[in-house]
Amino acid sequence: RRYCSIALFQRVHARTGEQFDRTWLCYSKTSGRVYCFVCKLMSSTVSNLTSGLNNWKHAHEILMNHENSKQHLDAIAALCARKSSSQIDSDLVKQYEGEVQYWQELLRRLVSVVKFLCVRGLAFRGKNELIGSSNNGNYLGILELLSHASYLSSTICEELIELMGQKVLCVIIDEIKTAKYFSISVDSTPDIMHVDQLTVVIRYVKFIPIYSHTGSEIARIILHFLEENGINIQNCRGQSYDNASNMSSKYKGVQAIIRERCSVAYYIPCTAHSLNLIGKCAAECCPNAVEFFNLLQNLYSWFVSSTHRWQNMSALEELQSDENQPRDSRLVAEGFLKKLQQLEVAILVEVWDTVLERFQKTSLTLQRSKLPVNSAVHLLESLLEFVRSQRSEFEYYEDKGIAKSVVKVYKETSKREKTRKRQFDEGCSKETIFSPRERFRCEVYLPIMDALSLAVQHRLHSYMHIQNKFGFLSNICELNCFPSEMIHFSEFYKTVSGQEKKKSRNSSTEIEMLLNENMCSHIFPNVHIALRIYLCMAPSNCCGERSFSKLKRIKNEARNSMGQERLNFLSLMSIENDVVDSLSFTDLIHDFALRKARK
Repeated sequence: RRYCSIALFQRVHARTGEQFDRTWLCYSKTSGRVYCFVCKLMSSTVSNLTSGLNNWKHAHEILMNHENSKQHLDAIAALCARKSSSQIDSDLVKQYEGEVQYWQELLRRLVSVVKFLCVRGLAFRGKNELIGSSNNGNYLGILELLSHASYLSSTICEELIELMGQKVLCVIIDEIKTAKYFSISVDSTPDIMHVDQLTVVIRYVKFIPIYSHTGSEIARIILHFLEENGINIQNCRGQSYDNASNMSSKYKGVQAIIRERCSVAYYIPCTAHSLNLIGKCAAECCPNAVEFFNLLQNLYSWFVSSTHRWQNMSALEELQSDENQPRDSRLVAEGFLKKLQQLEVAILVEVWDTVLERFQKTSLTLQRSKLPVNSAVHLLESLLEFVRSQRSEFEYYEDKGIAKSVVKVYKETSKREKTRKRQFDEGCSKETIFSPRERFRCEVYLPIMDALSLAVQHRLHSYMHIQNKFGFLSNICELNCFPSEMIHFSEFYKTVSGQEKKKSRNSSTEIEMLLNENMCSHIFPNVHIALRIYLCMAPSNCCGERSFSKLKRIKNEARNSMGQERLNFLSLMSIENDVVDSLSFTDLIHDFALRKARK
């Protein structure tokens, strides 16, 4: 059965093949016919297109003859002349256009104010919305500074925030779809109103309220979020969460449920969080280590509880002998001083100062958002070698402890030697008795180093499956896995590196940039795809942790009644401020002005 097709409303140029819309053609549902509205209005001649055309079999021929006919061309010329000449409502049209222009100018500055506040995470409203009031908030205050006397209600402000947030969201989702491959990272934290906010990080951050921490519920929220935004889960190539059981479990964790939907979405435990767990494991490996950190915690809490003590943190001896201090404070200071003067504490201070310094610098590097997975694995491997090398350095730390400590001997030296009662069935051989130095070395120092070494080795094992699959990309120019393509790429790499006369680009990120700069990704498709998959994998979920700081600033005690949608748009524009700065919002201003102008 023949019918009116969409192709009738477009004309194809015979030579170039370009398509042009037939804007003069319209369809009537009532009569089931198409009309030329220009000829209907401006021509007195009756034709198929003025009385209505429903001959769909020969419609293309009739339309082509009509649009080239003199009658049609004269009608178009008459309509254009009528538009250019004075009209009955010309004054109303000018008034309407002037109002649209007014709104565009006003909204252009208004959008700049909204961008300024969103990017910096500042509050919009104050105690009132009165022009001239000192408590009308940042939004109206800045508008007053810009000499905008016109009152702009909070409703218009909310509409602008929503429209701008939606545009930023659409731009970023288009980037994700264009890149195709992506990895996800989630984490949660309670906000000021004790609502658990789940942050989902792909290229941008969105907060989603959750009411259950089970792996199935969090996985359901993630999958619904991706489906809602039109992001295909089959393109996911990586997952990065913390080491909590609801996230990392092999059977019911989030990563297991996601991998059921996409088997190539490899799970990478957060390297920075794993490093924290390594330190925690070593700090709890023996009673002396636990006692040492309890001493530091109690000492810090005691100083924090008093402003006077906080200003004299290095003067325990003065606090102990200060008669103006309460007796309880002097006794506590004396107790802390005796413990800190022990040789064992001085040695542990030197040991942990060295170890934690290396851990801190490694942790800061692991938290970089653009760090490749292979680099994270190499950092952990080097940290493991460092810890193993420190196992034989007890004498070095002992000498530094003796030089720093007031007491130069071990605490057990002044104690009476304990003898264990022998049982009747024991032999007559003498019991091995350690000296205080050997006892501290065997029962404190070596267990700490062994615990650190085993914990690093255990955590490192979790990343080896990724290293085994993608480790070859760190030396991609010497591979022969795609024989013909890799030979070609290797020669291309050498040629370009020689022409640039720079240090060779060895990292995966630099090789990817090399392909993009020279527009050669289509020549080496396998190399390009392998690099894109590898580089989209996140070795840590620190981006989610960083979003929590924005959450605390945006939804604080003074703004605790903020709705979820407004929170998402404000946090999105604050976190992704580089995207906000790159957008002009001109089309948004134009559409908004047309809606607000009174016709």
